[in-house]
Amino acid sequence: MRNLSYYETIASYYNTIVPRDIKGVCDSVEEIIKRYNKEKELLDLGCGTGRFTVELSKRGFRMTGLDLTDEMLEIARRNTKKEDVKVEFVKGDIRHFKLKKKVSTIWARGSIGDLISRTDVKKALKSIRNNLSKKGVFIFDVRDFSSYVRRFKDGFRNENRFFKKRKKVITFNFSAKLNKRTKVEKMKGVIVVKIRKSIKKYEINHTLRYYTRKDIEDLLNSVGFKILEIQQGGYRLDKKKKPQYIVVAEK
Repeated sequence: MRNLSYYETIASYYNTIVPRDIKGVCDSVEEIIKRYNKEKELLDLGCGTGRFTVELSKRGFRMTGLDLTDEMLEIARRNTKKEDVKVEFVKGDIRHFKLKKKVSTIWARGSIGDLISRTDVKKALKSIRNNLSKKGVFIFDVRDFSSYVRRFKDGFRNENRFFKKRKKVITFNFSAKLNKRTKVEKMKGVIVVKIRKSIKKYEINHTLRYYTRKDIEDLLNSVGFKILEIQQGGYRLDKKKKPQYIVVAEK
């Protein structure tokens, strides 16, 4: 199950401590959708703060964003008002959700990796398939196990991030342990927010799953998806490339 406490805790700081090349990632997704001649209609599954949802809406996509965390959705709705775009946001669990109307394309950026058990992943894939229209396309990314494992020394890795925004200083320090047998990373860390003389600290615990190409193929085949492409190396037009698999499958 998705670790809600992590997302509840970091919602206010997520866009800062988890920076992304929003334009490059959205360029990549738009390129994939055009390649398969799909409509400009998209469900952003696990939309978080809605930064990708808003960007694609500005490009003319009919967007729906689904997330399980109230704190994330609240920020996403504020962002749509700020950017003056129209997006329908829905609170829901990716393992069992039902849209009012089936859509031609569903995109899950990062959310599949939040599901740890194979049972939960299969539930999510079945739910996604059920909400796609005929010949609908599912696009998603997961962390590439073989590439990431090299970043772990003796099964561990550490990272320190520092951000300064006007009178606010945010640090995000964490250590992670990767179980090579289960391909699951357990991360522990702390976020420190300094605003003038006030200091707030938030403890972070999160779990992520990594994948091999065979893992992806086995799971998609088990629920009846047709694999269209599996791209290694992250989103093609993303300037901040990550060692990911970008997967496109058809209902």
